[in-house]
Amino acid sequence: MEQLTRFLLILHVAAGSLALLATIFAISFRKGARKHNFAGKTYFWSMMAVAATAIPVSILRPNIMLFFVALFSSYMAYAGWRFGRKSHYILKRKPYVEWGMLLVGLAMIISGLLEVFAGGSMGWVLVAFGAIGLQFAVQDLRGWGKAEDFGTRISNHLAHMLGGTIATVTAVLVQQVVPRLDPSSAFKVIVWLAPTVIITPLIIIWARKVKATQKVRLFQK
Repeated sequence: MEQLTRFLLILHVAAGSLALLATIFAISFRKGARKHNFAGKTYFWSMMAVAATAIPVSILRPNIMLFFVALFSSYMAYAGWRFGRKSHYILKRKPYVEWGMLLVGLAMIISGLLEVFAGGSMGWVLVAFGAIGLQFAVQDLRGWGKAEDFGTRISNHLAHMLGGTIATVTAVLVQQVVPRLDPSSAFKVIVWLAPTVIITPLIIIWARKVKATQKVRLFQK
């Protein structure tokens, strides 16, 4: 069983690394270009692989934080992919996935608060990610089935994709930095939340500009 866990961890790290590289390339290439689309698909499937490997590992090595973050990141990647594909934007299916993320967000917040009340500061990380996931789920449900202009759709695409990237960057830092910290160090919470605090303002600025100007490039006039 331990060998299986190690194998899944190797795949998990490889998929996460590929997702980060794909993110860089996707941002660099023009929206709609073949290179952008290829990078986007690579990112999407890499994130699905990240979740597919993280969930069993979180069960084999009980880790509720890893379990919830895997669900969060996979939803963000999926929703971002959906918004990026115009032909699939208005779907006939029911928004079961979106309702699922709403429930997961609530579960993350509750679990985080229970951990905080029990004296664990890391519970605030679950509360933060749960609140973000809940906010996105509510937003997606409110806009479900509505035809929106290019700027609004692409701003949602960016927000979700980069939101998933936050989770990936966070996971890398947690794997590489947190194990080297003292178990009682409060700095662990800072490491968990740093990508969210740093990247979120960029997402907000970029998404708002795309929505207002109908142009994708952040620094495009």
